[in-house]
Amino acid sequence: MKVILLQDVAKIGRKHTIVNVPDGYGQNQLIPKGLAKPATPENLKVVERIHAEKGAKDNATEERFFATKKALEDTVVSVKGRKSDNGHLFAAIKPEEILNAAKDAGVSIDSSMLQIPTPIKTTGEHEVKLSHKGQVAVFKINIE
Repeated sequence: MKVILLQDVAKIGRKHTIVNVPDGYGQNQLIPKGLAKPATPENLKVVERIHAEKGAKDNATEERFFATKKALEDTVVSVKGRKSDNGHLFAAIKPEEILNAAKDAGVSIDSSMLQIPTPIKTTGEHEVKLSHKGQVAVFKINIE
């Protein structure tokens, strides 16, 4: 029996995939529990539409990643923080502060792409990463 999974099911498949399962398992377990629905032509069209929308969204996100990467190549983002006499910050720099500083510099960064490998607690220049599907871009921020 072919079914469309509505949720991730262990050892069966991921959400919105079409899988073959034994008839009894599909009719007695998956469908009554709301984990799957039968793979009828109408339901298959819905899944195809979902996959097409997801593909378009992934392409748009990838385009934003490369546009952001290119914009950050020439820009050094400056973030202000309160520091002690020896140059240490009272609080670590948060991702939201970097996003706001980048926006002030004219670059829009998607928060899901931003990665800070270690907490930033000192002034000076630091490297921050952008990542999307295994692709990584490094840019510099200046903590003042």
